[in-house]
Amino acid sequence: MIDTPDRDQPSNDVASSSADDPDRVAARAVHMMGSDAEGAWSHDNALAWEGMLELSRRLRRQAEDMLTREEDLSVSMLGILGRLVRADDLTMRPTALAAATGLSISRVSRIIGMLEHRGMVVCRACPTDARATDIMLTARGRERTEQAQHRLFVLVQDAFAARLAPEETATLARVFARLLARS
Repeated sequence: MIDTPDRDQPSNDVASSSADDPDRVAARAVHMMGSDAEGAWSHDNALAWEGMLELSRRLRRQAEDMLTREEDLSVSMLGILGRLVRADDLTMRPTALAAATGLSISRVSRIIGMLEHRGMVVCRACPTDARATDIMLTARGRERTEQAQHRLFVLVQDAFAARLAPEETATLARVFARLLARS
């Protein structure tokens, strides 16, 4: 059964926010899933679930903030640019970019428009299909992509990977591989 901290009782540690207190993070499972979670889940079940969500939110927010501040890019923009930098001839179609990133075609189109305005990509008619458009990474786009990828790697390395022992990394990889295969 999940212990839920008293909502009205302030934390003894003024510097600690509710997002830093594992008990409060675990209690979110009850707030979101109600008595089912409260009755069936242990504290570890709740902390594993809510901790994964909280850490994902934090890392995504840190990445988004850093990329916006230092590179004037979003995570979604970098996702598209990162696909282009590894594509044959640095070129992909918007539909392939949408499929690869998990973004909608309309979102990809908006992002491509912003990247084109910044001189990071060019849109051109597909030479083999007059109905299609190819998106090609420019030299400026490649340079900015590689710079942003490096900064993001450093952030993720410091905020996540370097904080795990090798056996913890291996365990997480096995668990996520198994869960992703079933979802």
